[in-house]
Amino acid sequence: MKVTSYAAYPDVSSGLLVDRTAIMVDALRASATIITAVANKCDRIVPTSEVNEAAAIHKIAEGNMLLCGEVDAQKISGFDLGNSPLEYTQQVVEDKILIYATTNGSVAVKSLVQAEDIFVGTFINATAVAAKAYEIGREIVLVCAGTNGHFSTDDIMAMGCVVERLLKLDETLETDDLCKVALRIYNEAKQDINAALEGCAQFEYLKQLKLYDDLEYCAREDMFDVVPVYREGVIVAG
Repeated sequence: MKVTSYAAYPDVSSGLLVDRTAIMVDALRASATIITAVANKCDRIVPTSEVNEAAAIHKIAEGNMLLCGEVDAQKISGFDLGNSPLEYTQQVVEDKILIYATTNGSVAVKSLVQAEDIFVGTFINATAVAAKAYEIGREIVLVCAGTNGHFSTDDIMAMGCVVERLLKLDETLETDDLCKVALRIYNEAKQDINAALEGCAQFEYLKQLKLYDDLEYCAREDMFDVVPVYREGVIVAG
């Protein structure tokens, strides 16, 4: 079985996804937020491509909904929640439909629609998402959300964590060069993920916003055995 990888979702043409299992990785912070919301029993998450789309859906849709998201890591005025996973407690999100817009993550997961299965992964569910993807038996495509369409070290490191879990399941998996680089970066960093991310652009930006608790949370490993699945326009528990 082959495992291929991409540093940012714009690098992936739809033809590379057909008949494959895709895992979207957005380490800071969309994957962790989505996983946490699903673990805390939200009804579903509706990812959108931009803020205006989210607001329009919220305006016309019916149901018990929350409008959620960020622009440049900051909560949008008038939205119920931002993009901190710590906001998405069970008390807040249980049974709610979350209309969700982020700068990178929500766009990235929608871009993978041609894949046969689409999962959301990062450090906090690495073992679970690796097992889920592997048991299906198709070729796996790991896709980093990146930052504004470009390489982001935090995503690569989280992808390396997922690769490490896949290779624990089957050391004969055929991984591409970026998988190998990501695995090396992760193995060198895993004793202290946040320390290893010091100096990286997105990490430093979130530090400037004083989102220290988010950074600590997003770097934890295997907090959840939940695997969010994107299908038919919504994200639900797998």
